[in-house]
Amino acid sequence: MWEFWRSKLSKGKTRHKRRDLDTGSDEDSPSTVRSMELTDSGMPGTSPENSSHVYFKDIILPASDDDDEDESEDVQSDVLSDTAGPDRNSTDEPQPDLGTLTTQKSKRNLGTQRSKRIHRVDRQKLIIILVGLPGRGKTFLCNKLMCYLNWLGHTTRHFNVGQYRRKQKGEDMQDAAFFDHNNVAGMKAREQALYAALDDMESWLATDEAQVAIFDATNSTEERREKLKNRFHNKWQYLYIESICNDPQVLEQNYRYKMMYSPDYKDVNTDEALKDFQDRIAKYEEVYETITDRSLHYIKLIDMVTGKGYMDVNRISGYIPGKMVFFLMQICKAGVARMRKIWFSRHGESEYNMFAKIGGDSNISPQGQIYAKLLPDLLVDRVPLTSDGQTMPVSVWTSTLRRTIQTAEHLPFPKLRWKMLDEIQAGIFDGWTYEQIEQQMPQEFVARKKDKLKYRYPSGESYLDVIQRLEPVIIEIERERECVCIVAHQAVLRALYGYFNKIPLKDIPRLEIPLHTLIELTPKPDGTMAEERIPLDVKGTNPEDLAIHLQKRLNLHSGPYATPMTPFSPFQGDGSSNSPFARVDSMGMGLDQLPTAASLGGPLALGATMGSFTIPQSLRIARAISNATSIPADVAHHAVSQALMQPGTHGSGSGGSDKLPSPAALRGSMASKRDRTSPLKNSSTAGVSAIPESASGELQALDSGTLSKAGEDAGPEFADLGTQTSIGLAQSE
Repeated sequence: MWEFWRSKLSKGKTRHKRRDLDTGSDEDSPSTVRSMELTDSGMPGTSPENSSHVYFKDIILPASDDDDEDESEDVQSDVLSDTAGPDRNSTDEPQPDLGTLTTQKSKRNLGTQRSKRIHRVDRQKLIIILVGLPGRGKTFLCNKLMCYLNWLGHTTRHFNVGQYRRKQKGEDMQDAAFFDHNNVAGMKAREQALYAALDDMESWLATDEAQVAIFDATNSTEERREKLKNRFHNKWQYLYIESICNDPQVLEQNYRYKMMYSPDYKDVNTDEALKDFQDRIAKYEEVYETITDRSLHYIKLIDMVTGKGYMDVNRISGYIPGKMVFFLMQICKAGVARMRKIWFSRHGESEYNMFAKIGGDSNISPQGQIYAKLLPDLLVDRVPLTSDGQTMPVSVWTSTLRRTIQTAEHLPFPKLRWKMLDEIQAGIFDGWTYEQIEQQMPQEFVARKKDKLKYRYPSGESYLDVIQRLEPVIIEIERERECVCIVAHQAVLRALYGYFNKIPLKDIPRLEIPLHTLIELTPKPDGTMAEERIPLDVKGTNPEDLAIHLQKRLNLHSGPYATPMTPFSPFQGDGSSNSPFARVDSMGMGLDQLPTAASLGGPLALGATMGSFTIPQSLRIARAISNATSIPADVAHHAVSQALMQPGTHGSGSGGSDKLPSPAALRGSMASKRDRTSPLKNSSTAGVSAIPESASGELQALDSGTLSKAGEDAGPEFADLGTQTSIGLAQSE
């Protein structure tokens, strides 16, 4: 507001002066009196004692913009020399009349305005100059800033001097000697690369769409930084970001990561490349000078890439620089290279999805429920380990809508609900189909199709609105040290995915984020992401198949996540109305009619096998054992599964033989169910029935004859069960 009044008063002051010159009026002219009355009455104006300041409320502000004066010293000096004129007391020159003086002054003012327009600093453009030795995380910072600023709508581009150097030198490897400051030829080539990058950067900044340029080089000497300052001063806004790291362990890790991705060491032996890279750094260290000039605008990161450093912020102001400072504090909190994962998953199919409706707060459909129950098994298997071998912590974030909460219900991790993760607001179209919108509101349908990024649903949101409200979510993801699984909605995940993968804003609304697919992002040391997509085929999975998969999870998973991952056992109740297999019986299907894992597709085909045996086959064996004895079926299946995983059986991997579990192995697995101190008495046996006392004798008498009977009952493919297990019995007892 004060800038508005300062501008108005400045123009008013000029008008009063010109009116005085034109009319020859003195201090008592009506215009002068009115101006003084305005000031004296308390309205914003200039002080009679000091006309160089503006009084706005209780603040005294300069009437001119000091920043503009600082940036245009050369312009002002030219103006002063131009307007100085001859000495007014001199009689050698004839004095012009008032009309001539007014005309000359107007011309000079016009020339001054043009001159200022030509030399005015373009405050809409910003150059970020990176400073630091190699291997200090400059590329990481650059890629992160690129993701963030472009995602917010500030068009940002990266100019790496090293790429220009490699382009000039071709395929020839530039060893450490090339970077010696005493190497005249090397210095000349590096200077050529520098100016080529500068020319391209300034050409791009001159375009309308350009806003932020990141100039990526070591810029390690005061002489180099002075060159850049002289080139940019009075032309562009600029600031420096210096990255300093003194932690030997982190540096060693950074160097090895650099060897993996640097084009300078492609097809070079790792040890040889590492030695040359360290020699190169030593050449830079001979001349390296940190930033100490407090007149510069800079952000200095001291050991921030280790996650335990600090930041020196000097003369930083403005919207984009201020957001950069806050953002850099977050991304550096957890360190540069952290082996964690980020998972994105849409909610399971909802009732609205079934009818192609948008918005709403519907429940998940039966297929969505299947996905929700399969998701934990898939996710837990992919949780990385920490450096000390412990499972990395995982947090699950959902929206506040039912379909995401229900999808994440079975995930055995702490959960957090974010209102900001809610689906894009459809406004008046909430609960409509796009077909209905096209028929009843064709103009809205066309507008959305023309520009999905900026289109805002009536009384709803646009994709740009969603991106704006998701910024705090991005900040929290970046500052997390642990793994994060986000169960959300299509538009929200499009926006988040676009940030992490540097997708142009215009392409975000059309990203493919399918249902029933887990998207896994793994951060790389250079700030980019490795991606893997794992689809789950739930269409061919019916309730009994789901029960089989959950039994596989019950028997084969152990560790901190097993207990909450076993909501039920397929044999609990043994055919009662609460058993999932009661539904199988009601449909007239028996265990021998269950499909094999290979025929199911999806997750069961990917991992639900034990050696040559499928989960359905192990269930059939367990049921047959239970029918031949009084041993509960779930105990039998637990024993079969554990025995198959022991050495010397199908479940032992490539070293296993082609025989079924021996009676001894089965007896040991079942007996461990009664032994509370047994290693098998852990969360993987949760929900498995206890062995009744009446079965104790049968357990001890379990032999090849019993298994032969079980094999005949299980099916033709197990007719020789007794023969094979008798061999196993002889080998294991």
